[in-house]
Amino acid sequence: MKKSDNKGFALFFLIAVFLVISALIGAGITMIGPRVRKAKYDRSGEILTAATQSVISWSVINGRLPDAATFPSLLPSSVDDWGRALVYIYDNNLTSSATGGICGRQSTGLLYGAVANTAFIIVSGAEDLTVNTTPSVSGAYAGTVAPATADIVRFVSLENLKNQAGCFGFTSGVLKILNNELPEGVSGTPYTGSLFADGGVPPYAWNTTVLPVWLAFNPATATLTGTPAIAGSFSVTLKVTDANGGTTTRTYTLKVS
Repeated sequence: MKKSDNKGFALFFLIAVFLVISALIGAGITMIGPRVRKAKYDRSGEILTAATQSVISWSVINGRLPDAATFPSLLPSSVDDWGRALVYIYDNNLTSSATGGICGRQSTGLLYGAVANTAFIIVSGAEDLTVNTTPSVSGAYAGTVAPATADIVRFVSLENLKNQAGCFGFTSGVLKILNNELPEGVSGTPYTGSLFADGGVPPYAWNTTVLPVWLAFNPATATLTGTPAIAGSFSVTLKVTDANGGTTTRTYTLKVS
């Protein structure tokens, strides 16, 4: 075989090797790209889940949601895996005990798409580095938050948050009538008893469903008055409603000697 033939064969071999290596590298890049992308989505999802749990934990302890200024300090990481800050959207009424906090509210003004009574939403802009959900910045919001499929989102309903905060027992912030019993009366003597409420969202509206005939109730002052003619035990049922539509009822036995 001539030297020129050997050189031609060697050159052909090198070209073939180069093409094979190039193909392998291209295939590797093609395979690695989606894996890297998936890993970033997975890690960002974990970051959002951890952020959601941090907000819930803080809220359970404090009886209200954190505001946008407090939010970043609560998180293990306040940025997603692309390095972009998480967006925190919430109902402002849930951030203050004066407006009911968590346990005192019956509803919110925040919707996530068609999901009513949403407490808060946390959003990552994901791969395109842009939050497409509206609104796209952290803060209080009243209205419908428009979901975007390009974003990674976690949201929590008010009912879920209240369940985790233990709001359905006799808990701080829950609307309740404070009186454990009514003052006793004496037959033939004018009687007065005052009712007190706490929690929920003031102001309160009072009414009664059960009263003895000799007893009157003033809903403006939450006061019972009257003069019992005879001794005995009388059933009294009172109901209070707060400004957010929360209600609670208690029944008492009023003893007259």
